[in-house]
Amino acid sequence: MKQPINTHVAVAYSHCPRKAFLLMSNAKAGKVHEYVEILAQKERAAQAAYLEKLSQNGKDIRPYAIHGLKSKSALLTNATLQTETMIAECGLLTKVSTHSVLGHYSYEPTLFVGTHSISKEQKLALFFTAHALAQVQGKPPAKGHIVNAEGKSSKVKLDESTQTLLPVLEPLQEWLDAWVEGDTPEEPQVMLNKHCPLCQFRDACQAKANQEDNLSLLDRMTPKTMRKLERKGIFTVTQLSYTFKPRKRKKRAKNPPPVTHKLELQALAIREKKIYIQELPEIERKPVELFLDIEGIPDQNAYYLFGLLVCEGETSTHHSFWADTLADEAQIWQHFVEKASEYPDAPIYHYGNYEVKALKKLANRYETEAEAIIKRLVNVNGFIYGKVYFPTYSNRLKDLGHFIGTEWSSPEASGLQSLVWREHWEEGQDTRIQQLLMMYNREDCQALKMLTGELAKINNSSNTLSEVDFADQYKEQTSDLGQQVHSQFKEILNFAHFGYDSKKICFRQKTDQINPEAGPKKETKKTKKFVPKQSEIRQKKRKIVQIASDDTCPQCRNNSYKVTTIKVRRVILDLVLTKSGIKKTLTEYSGFKSYCSKCDKHYAPAYMQKYTSHQIYGHGFRAWMVHQRVALRLPYESIVESAFEYFNEEISVTMPMYSLQTFAKKYTDTYSAIVKDLLNSPSIHVDETKVNIRGANWYVWVFTNDKQVIFKLRETREAEVVHEFLANYNGILISDFYPGYDSVNCRQQKCWVHLIRDLNEDLLVNPFDKELEQFILQVRDLIIPIMETIQKYGLKKRNLSRFHPQVVKFYQNVIEGKTYKSDLTIKYQNRFIRYNDSLFSFLEHDGILWHNNTAERAIRPFAIQREISKVPLQDSVTKDYLILLSIRQTCRFQGKSFFKFLFSGKTDLDEFQKSKRSRKAPR
Repeated sequence: MKQPINTHVAVAYSHCPRKAFLLMSNAKAGKVHEYVEILAQKERAAQAAYLEKLSQNGKDIRPYAIHGLKSKSALLTNATLQTETMIAECGLLTKVSTHSVLGHYSYEPTLFVGTHSISKEQKLALFFTAHALAQVQGKPPAKGHIVNAEGKSSKVKLDESTQTLLPVLEPLQEWLDAWVEGDTPEEPQVMLNKHCPLCQFRDACQAKANQEDNLSLLDRMTPKTMRKLERKGIFTVTQLSYTFKPRKRKKRAKNPPPVTHKLELQALAIREKKIYIQELPEIERKPVELFLDIEGIPDQNAYYLFGLLVCEGETSTHHSFWADTLADEAQIWQHFVEKASEYPDAPIYHYGNYEVKALKKLANRYETEAEAIIKRLVNVNGFIYGKVYFPTYSNRLKDLGHFIGTEWSSPEASGLQSLVWREHWEEGQDTRIQQLLMMYNREDCQALKMLTGELAKINNSSNTLSEVDFADQYKEQTSDLGQQVHSQFKEILNFAHFGYDSKKICFRQKTDQINPEAGPKKETKKTKKFVPKQSEIRQKKRKIVQIASDDTCPQCRNNSYKVTTIKVRRVILDLVLTKSGIKKTLTEYSGFKSYCSKCDKHYAPAYMQKYTSHQIYGHGFRAWMVHQRVALRLPYESIVESAFEYFNEEISVTMPMYSLQTFAKKYTDTYSAIVKDLLNSPSIHVDETKVNIRGANWYVWVFTNDKQVIFKLRETREAEVVHEFLANYNGILISDFYPGYDSVNCRQQKCWVHLIRDLNEDLLVNPFDKELEQFILQVRDLIIPIMETIQKYGLKKRNLSRFHPQVVKFYQNVIEGKTYKSDLTIKYQNRFIRYNDSLFSFLEHDGILWHNNTAERAIRPFAIQREISKVPLQDSVTKDYLILLSIRQTCRFQGKSFFKFLFSGKTDLDEFQKSKRSRKAPR
């Protein structure tokens, strides 16, 4: 059995889940850092001193035994509190008068620590101990105590400890349960952090991180950021480096964004082994410069060594101010202030915020006027953070120093090691250790000087340094495998757009893409410039047609219908088609009114009654205006201008709109016949687009089967119109992935073009999401053989149904039951699961397209007209326009001339023959 959950494991989990896992699994550990051993010694010394003091005061102190809690002793030392799954070590248990399963008393825990201040990890250890004690004695303690290295006891309330402890205990308990059941829980990934230098597994984790190119190698990488990147499929520093996208700041921004450290740019610098500049380090060098480094003991809030490097031209002098004891702190502080004051104009360079805080604390502690010195402080890290990216995993002075060529005498030199050296100094006053610390401090000052010089060099010569580059060039990144996928997907997308003959698939044809702009515009001065006022029809050569009078009354059918001498005439301007184009005609229809004695009314001949008293334009001229509007997408003002330019006719701007409305009523039956034919087809494509109607967003829906086209206008994007239109439809609906289509009660086929576009774009944006890339490769391997078969044999069920086993295998191996980490991969996995029944319908039927390009082709003319209009349309006029556009698109899809159909006066589109000459219509 693996290790139970103990105090060390619980505290380790708060530092690093992987460390806790390795402790529980008895993994091979390295050597514990010497500083940890020093703290353990101090902890034992603090406990011994505290117990000795209690003993001198006559307290009853007894060692903890197996049944120690039942001994009713006032104080129990070195208690081991054990439950089924936990073991907690407690330095001291104190008896209190509260009821428990033990009787009229219970115990409260006291822990001893080797530090002077109390950390949150030490409080967590107390919480864990209290939790174990609560299970042993049947009552949780109300409070506990932590005794520090000085013997000072701090009271800690335990009433809310569960909230802190449970997030730690739950995963630990899951691991333990898995081991008990014979399973092996998944080992947590490497996550390097600031606790690593103290950890006994540091060397193994560091080696594993280097091998994996782990993201946590970057110093400022947090677990939250790491998880976010992993959900995008980014698992390595190299992958992260390819995601950098420069963002140029606006030169005159009033509130420029705060400077931030870009991890992806840091990764890029490491990969390219170059220094990348986001912003030049503008360091002003002075004749005299000071470089400061302070060594202290953070746990005691004390300082024992000031190192000050004074540089005057080419001469450098280092001054060390050393304190043998903490009581000497005031003296070395005063010496430092005096030396720094000797150079009142010299900047004092330091690295990080430690020195600033130290000087402010010491000035306040010893009531020293040091404002002038503090104002001279220059944080060199401020020139680097977010501005200059060295090819190092961190911006620590040691890492940057090693990069620019600085060396330290001791290979283990670090801030943590300096604490160990100071402890040894205080134990034996060894001058060699003192010299070791002073040398370490001096070399830090030298490294700071070299780094400052390097930044000044970059500022002055960045354009000529080969190792320096500016982060202001965006490059679209992709892997070799990703480039191959993009190329293959592009071929599939192009395949969906090619025109094939009747023996192959009918994809998008390169036909005209014509559209509307519905709704007349108000006449303006600019409009009137092109629209002369309406005048009388000119007296030109015209054809005169005599119309015979009727024999019976058109109202009551009375036979005693007498012709009078009252003359009636209609002069109609019209357009007629000829072999060479269009001809304008002027026809005068003349006749006599008849009188019905029974009705007591006069009637014009029935033939002339089809022209109203104010009508002067015939069917052909109005058909021409409708064609200009619907097929050629001309605004009403342009139609007026064209009529004047082409036919020398001055018409009102309302005439094209009126013609559009009357023709929409005339062809209502044609529209209904298209709807009937469409609903009897084996498949229907559907799509929708947004349109501005009276300043609000409406939606135009299109239904088509590549022969018939129907448009619908609705106020919202809700899919009720689809449900209403397809209420009794038994064919297959082909659509994109808009959720509104999902609940339509018929078999469906989702558009693979939309899916492939999404996959391709996401892979371009996330080129090194390896999980997504592998997922897309398996999608590619599934779909490309299918596409090749379609291209060779067409959409035949007998050729496509053989791919069903491959689809089933794809779902078994790639989709169902698979666990992915990348958010994008999970998104596509869910999409394949959700649309399992509608992605491969085209394999089961003849002639079912695998894409929705037909609907996009049908709706494109309206989308083009919408972009041309740029003004809100009117709903009533738009509805009339869509009726005629439906007929026009149907004519296009059937190879018939919409222009000739309008001029023919027929309303039955099936009786109207195809155009004899096949040609491509203009876009």
